[in-house]
Amino acid sequence: MTASNTDGADRSVEDLVQVCRRLYDAIDRLDTQAAALVNVSRNDLRCLNLLAEAPSKPSHIAKELGLTSGSVTSLLDRLERANLIRRDRDPDDRRGVVVHPTEHLFATVGPLYQSTVLKLQERAAGYSQTELNEAVRYLGDAATAYEESRTWVTDTNS
Repeated sequence: MTASNTDGADRSVEDLVQVCRRLYDAIDRLDTQAAALVNVSRNDLRCLNLLAEAPSKPSHIAKELGLTSGSVTSLLDRLERANLIRRDRDPDDRRGVVVHPTEHLFATVGPLYQSTVLKLQERAAGYSQTELNEAVRYLGDAATAYEESRTWVTDTNS
């Protein structure tokens, strides 16, 4: 099965689920490659992806990654030694720090992700506005389903 509907056949919900699995697998492989580029674990890469969105406090990183404060300190120490993050004083709290990604991180891993963005833009250029709206809606719904499943697993194991 291909991700695009070039044969004119009607697609089913099962087709959507299969494409989501394929997308997850592709993202997983790309992230594995990115982690290897900077010689970090996948959990460390999750932290770097979080920081690429916005600088964060260690407590926020701990919450997002489900780690203890001690584990986050060790993670940040590793990333700082690798020149992938820097810690700055929090301007709003003299005792706190804010963690930022470094230019070295973006120079190392950025081209891999930028290449993906360009490929996505090339493919999306052929979509109508209606198709783009539907794709964004579905992918948002799929992300919500994954997030709800994560919550279900957490609640079940409590």
